[in-house]
Amino acid sequence: MELKYLSSEDIDKTKWNSCVHYAVNGNIFGYKWYLDAIAREWDCLVEGDYESVMPLPFKKDWLGRKHIYQPEMMRELGVYSIHVLSQGRVKKFLEAIPDDFAKVQIDLNEQIGLPDGMDYLVGEKTNYQLLLEKPYEELAEDFSRELLLELEKAENSSLRPKANLKPEKVANFYKEHAPFSPEKEQNFHSMHRIMWNVLHRGWGFASGIEDSNGELLAVNFFIYSHSKVLSYVPVESPRGKELGALAYLMNTLLRTHAEKRQILDFNTVSKDTFAAQFGATANAFQSIKKDKRFLKI
Repeated sequence: MELKYLSSEDIDKTKWNSCVHYAVNGNIFGYKWYLDAIAREWDCLVEGDYESVMPLPFKKDWLGRKHIYQPEMMRELGVYSIHVLSQGRVKKFLEAIPDDFAKVQIDLNEQIGLPDGMDYLVGEKTNYQLLLEKPYEELAEDFSRELLLELEKAENSSLRPKANLKPEKVANFYKEHAPFSPEKEQNFHSMHRIMWNVLHRGWGFASGIEDSNGELLAVNFFIYSHSKVLSYVPVESPRGKELGALAYLMNTLLRTHAEKRQILDFNTVSKDTFAAQFGATANAFQSIKKDKRFLKI
């Protein structure tokens, strides 16, 4: 199996995106345009004529050493392949990561597990997904009592869906109301590029919830990819939280997408009560780490 190490500038963009598109474990995070928007710098490993690919986002520390890391708005990566992702293939890719990366952190796609005998620390993360092919009434049978109360509160507050939100509106709402993170400012700029790229391709839409006075209380951006509809930036204001606005927004999506052969991907990385209340299934995926720095410094 021939593997090449390349910089992102040197890859064949069409062949790379084609591999991710047709990969047995493809997802939105692997496309070159997505990687370019989120990761400031990234290299990669490529098998043969782009039969399998592995992006390696990296940043440099104060000593100039390169660290592979998992960007905040990129839930999972790993190896994408049009072939069966055997332990042998995944192991070859992980072994081919150059030694000059002082630290490695990769959240592996949920269809990939760390091969046996590899020198990595392994942690577990959790995403939630909900199959939408049943009628809405059947989906609602799995709603928790807490969720039903939230939806009743939203109905009684005369909340209503708001369509055709522009990416700038969603990003500004995120900047104002999303919890703080060290990457929040970078995420704000990156999500503009992602949302416009998605809209340009016709792969998604923005949605919101407002009250009877037109005050925006919750927003989200949904991305269609690989038979899934991904919840990208679910955010609600403090008043929206009081009125159940985000629950109402997600319930609106279920009403419009019920009986479709799609999966609602809640796009989480930990145990999530909100997703579980909709009857979504928890799916574990692995976070692997290796630190080769002396005394981890």
